[in-house]
Amino acid sequence: MASPNNSDSLYNEAFDLFRAEKLPEAIQKLESLLQSNPSFEDAYEALAVLYSRAKRLDDAIEMAKKWIRLNPHALMAHTNLSRFYMEKGMIAEAEHEQGEARRLSWAAELKKKKIEMPKVDPKEKIARYQKVIELDPNDILGYYTLGDAYLENGMYREAVETFTRGLQIDPKHSSSYYGLGQAHQALGEVEKAKEVFKKGVAVASERGDVMPQRKMEARLRQLS
Repeated sequence: MASPNNSDSLYNEAFDLFRAEKLPEAIQKLESLLQSNPSFEDAYEALAVLYSRAKRLDDAIEMAKKWIRLNPHALMAHTNLSRFYMEKGMIAEAEHEQGEARRLSWAAELKKKKIEMPKVDPKEKIARYQKVIELDPNDILGYYTLGDAYLENGMYREAVETFTRGLQIDPKHSSSYYGLGQAHQALGEVEKAKEVFKKGVAVASERGDVMPQRKMEARLRQLS
């Protein structure tokens, strides 16, 4: 099995190949990485996305399923699998995986409230999420997690820009409205925050996203 350092090196090389628009070579590099280190989760996500870019949807679906078998709680695995199913026109399967991703998101949020998360270098965390977006510019959860990281580190203007870009991709992502409203509120932009929260409440209500809806309603009461 490849050492962690070697796996990281191969992953970064694959990313460089992707940036250089050498998609087949990037895919081959990631396949090689997983052969030597089948527990390297980042490679599953990257390879599934690159398969999708290469119009190899069946391979993308199988790779996402392998990731789920390795880690059933991998939120992005279920999210990506939902998107791949949608691209194939498999609506029922896509909706099932979307529901599973939503459930995991709520579970993670509840768990975060109960335990103290280990400290991570903020710059390293932000750089990681920026890479996710660079790999897949249409990844709404990539924008959401990056925006959340900016919020955590007091980078409120960057958070506003990131959440806004994410909502341009998916105007129905209720948690992003909550993040965007928080960022405006932190900047003292109260009216903008209220406007965002109101729109977010309507979206969350329509989708049945109870937790984000309640949090935004609480923020609106606070601002009023």
